[in-house]
Amino acid sequence: MKRNVICVSALVLWCLLACTVLSQKIEEQMTVGVVLTYLEEKELGRGVVQRVLPGDCLISDENGFHLYRVEEGEGWDTGTRLQEEQVEMYEYDEEKDEVEYFLDAFEIRFVRYASRPVTVGELVEPCSPGVGDEDCYLVVDPGNADRSLEAWESATVTEEQEGMLLVTLNGKQPFLESQAKSELDFARDSKIYSLGDIRRFFGNFPLLAGMAAVFLGTVFLCGYSLRLVRDLQKNRRRLFTHGITGIALFGVFALLVKKIQFPSSLLPSKNILDIGYYTEEFQDIFQKLEIFSADVAQETLQLLPMNMALSGVVFLGGTALILLVFFMEKKMVGQG
Repeated sequence: MKRNVICVSALVLWCLLACTVLSQKIEEQMTVGVVLTYLEEKELGRGVVQRVLPGDCLISDENGFHLYRVEEGEGWDTGTRLQEEQVEMYEYDEEKDEVEYFLDAFEIRFVRYASRPVTVGELVEPCSPGVGDEDCYLVVDPGNADRSLEAWESATVTEEQEGMLLVTLNGKQPFLESQAKSELDFARDSKIYSLGDIRRFFGNFPLLAGMAAVFLGTVFLCGYSLRLVRDLQKNRRRLFTHGITGIALFGVFALLVKKIQFPSSLLPSKNILDIGYYTEEFQDIFQKLEIFSADVAQETLQLLPMNMALSGVVFLGGTALILLVFFMEKKMVGQG
């Protein structure tokens, strides 16, 4: 009985370590990337100075417009956190597209762009997007963009449908929708999807399948070890080998977790496991892409079935490989 408890405890310990690795990855993934800016002084003449921020510092959601600053958290809320400014502290000038701030607070860091919708108290990480590889944006309800702006010098409209555009350009990474709207002069209420981010999102599926195969192999390993402990004296070497194999499987699991990197622009704002959000979001994206005939749109539509098929191959192949290792270990130890 005690020997069985040891095997079960080993599996529980393995699962606890795996959950720890996963929780750290989830916290990393749910951390919002933000571009920060500071107040600027604007001379109005006769010694009058105005403190202003760019108009795109106002972040909109279903509750209206918000101005966020970042502060370093304390206690349980360590890290860089979001705080919202009181509306009495600023005023938006729509004509100049500027936010006038009424206090001398040049040390405060304000959020200009965010990788996805944000909430007060949320953990953020400052970033500086740089020019990446060629990307294509699906733009919904773009409005009347000023295509004479500098950002349009390297951007071309690949295809245009009613109320939608496919824009090809050397997009910045990481992709921040609010930054793309501002630089390309799309409407505030427009919606932009990076097809490159969609490609990266589905590219993680084979890694998830590999993680599932490793976990299944670990459960099989512990189940098989329960049989071996019945004759501990005879199977001592094999149980030792199983212990080493379990450690190796955990190393592979941790490595796969480390490689997973879902684009922040496609993640839900609260729960990374919100399946309903992903289903609704990607159904909407695919329905819009189906309207386009451009190769890049059709290739993106094939990403989900291709990566699902590849994930199935990885899961079955990984499981078969782990079982083969067990078989070879049994044969080698038996011969020894």
